[in-house]
Amino acid sequence: MTAATTAPASAGPTLADWAWAAVAAAALLPFTVVEVFDEAGSGGVAWSVIVLSLYGLLHLAVAVRRQWPRTAIVAASVIMLGLAVASLPGMPGLAVLQASSLVYLAFVYAAAASDDRLAGVAALVFGLVGAGLTTATVFLSGRGSDAAMVASPGAVLALFGSLAGGIGAAWALGRYRRETLRKRAAQQLAIAQAAELRLQGELRTVAEERRRIGRELHDVIAHSLAVMVAQAEASRLLVGRDDDRARGAIEHVVATGRAAMADMRGLLGALAAVPHVGDESSPDGPAASPDAPADGAGIAAPLEPSPGLDGVPTLVERSQAPGRTAELIVAGSPAEVRPGVGLTVYRVVQESLTNTIRHAPPPTHSRVRLDWGDALTVTVDDDGRAAPDSVDRVPGRGLRGMRERVEQAGGGFDAGPRTDATGWRVVARLPLTRAGAPEEAQ
Repeated sequence: MTAATTAPASAGPTLADWAWAAVAAAALLPFTVVEVFDEAGSGGVAWSVIVLSLYGLLHLAVAVRRQWPRTAIVAASVIMLGLAVASLPGMPGLAVLQASSLVYLAFVYAAAASDDRLAGVAALVFGLVGAGLTTATVFLSGRGSDAAMVASPGAVLALFGSLAGGIGAAWALGRYRRETLRKRAAQQLAIAQAAELRLQGELRTVAEERRRIGRELHDVIAHSLAVMVAQAEASRLLVGRDDDRARGAIEHVVATGRAAMADMRGLLGALAAVPHVGDESSPDGPAASPDAPADGAGIAAPLEPSPGLDGVPTLVERSQAPGRTAELIVAGSPAEVRPGVGLTVYRVVQESLTNTIRHAPPPTHSRVRLDWGDALTVTVDDDGRAAPDSVDRVPGRGLRGMRERVEQAGGGFDAGPRTDATGWRVVARLPLTRAGAPEEAQ
């Protein structure tokens, strides 16, 4: 059921409904009054009052034909039946075929146009039965402009055909109106559903992009801070004992901090570029955020390319500090890989080294091994023992992020304590495809 088809059952007639009833009465009732008094003559005043009262009720009922179609069609049919009875032989005149009887078509139309199926069927049945009764009443009364013609079979059939045709046309127009409104409502619903699906798709896309950027921020910040804290602690211990190594550690902190800031600028720029759902994009791309990082000229800082396999040696070197050593071992023949695979390897190594620095007190030794074959196997293990208060040697945000990255690249991931009960091992197996081949979104 649609609101456009029928008004709510509890709603009364609107101003427009009363206006239609008034217009119909003003157009038809004067002709009815003149004709009824003309047929009744001076001896049928009471009959004329009764007939005009019935027509007055019929005109009033026009105002409620849309709100209560079932009640309205029944009431109009009863009124027309009463007028047919008032037209039988012995009555002062013909009451049923007057100008105001045309308003019965409005009831048939309204019932057919409503979503009340029973009212629509009743309108067609009552209308056709009423056409038959009206034809029989006129035939029995013998009234008309030509009594002989009225009594002829052809005239009877013509009268019934015209009455039934009017009823059928009004009913068909009402059904057409109903189906048109239902079709329009269905189209509007389909448009609304399509818009909802599109919105949900955009929400999923934006959420996935923000989650990816959040994961990148976690990797960058966690690793950089861990390295900086380790180097700062080393420099504190070396000050006054080995100033050269202390200065080297401090310079390492500065270099790591600057690299982290550059990475964060790129990621924050990418985050600012993620559009809000519902925003309209300009032809030149998304508008710059007023809070986006900018250089001295007010132009947004360019995004740095994502790190890859080329950055792994530097990453391993930067993770070293007094009491913490790391080495990189490459086995097999390196091959060029997709950017997504290279980024996954870099982040797995970065997160693994970060966990060692954060949760295993020195001295520690980390080993990063890249085994090239049918697949690329990345193994990162250390010989450190977790601090008693460490809680990150169980699956947490970092391990979940590594697993998600590897699985998105089509590989397998495993992490846990080493078999010798010392240290931790992370293993990622990544399929190899030639660079430039299609890859899934990271």
